[in-house]
Amino acid sequence: MLGEYLGLFASTEVFIYVFMEIVTKIETIQRVIFKKAEMRDYAAFIAIFGLFSIFGTYVGIPGHYGSIANIRDLAPMVAGLVAGPYVGVAVGLIGAIHRLSLGGDSALACCLATVLAGLIAGLVYRYNNGTLIGIIPAMVFAVGIELLHASLALALINPFTEALDIVVTDIPAMIIANSLGLAISVIVIHNTKELCRQDASE
Repeated sequence: MLGEYLGLFASTEVFIYVFMEIVTKIETIQRVIFKKAEMRDYAAFIAIFGLFSIFGTYVGIPGHYGSIANIRDLAPMVAGLVAGPYVGVAVGLIGAIHRLSLGGDSALACCLATVLAGLIAGLVYRYNNGTLIGIIPAMVFAVGIELLHASLALALINPFTEALDIVVTDIPAMIIANSLGLAISVIVIHNTKELCRQDASE
């Protein structure tokens, strides 16, 4: 099991950092981050992070009964925290529909979790008046989302012994990978904001 945790970590965290560093340099993404976006900017944001959510499934590690330990929930979490519930849900739907197409006993629970990740992140955005949360709150939030993911799996997968096996095998790795991934994303976005403010003041 330790090897699974390290494998998911090694295959995701560097990519997350590189991905976030690149996309936050794109002007259309920056306009969303700085609340200056038009509809086409939101559309591009949703497309990019929707593809990131799909990638989060493919980079995952196959588990029991067709389950996948993955970082699919990360993209809708970032989208919701940055741009609100509509964008978060849209990104979540892209990742969820793709996951549903792959099938497996855990498909429905995984799809719901991914959509809810974007929705709840968007509600946090609303509650926080559009201000991006800090690193530690982001990690706590990601842990909460993955525990919700586990709860949905336990509630929707039959028999319960199969659901429990999937949760015990996959969720700890997903908690670690997604919480660290969201922390990295938040750090990069905060740094981007700070650099842009410095450039504007010069």
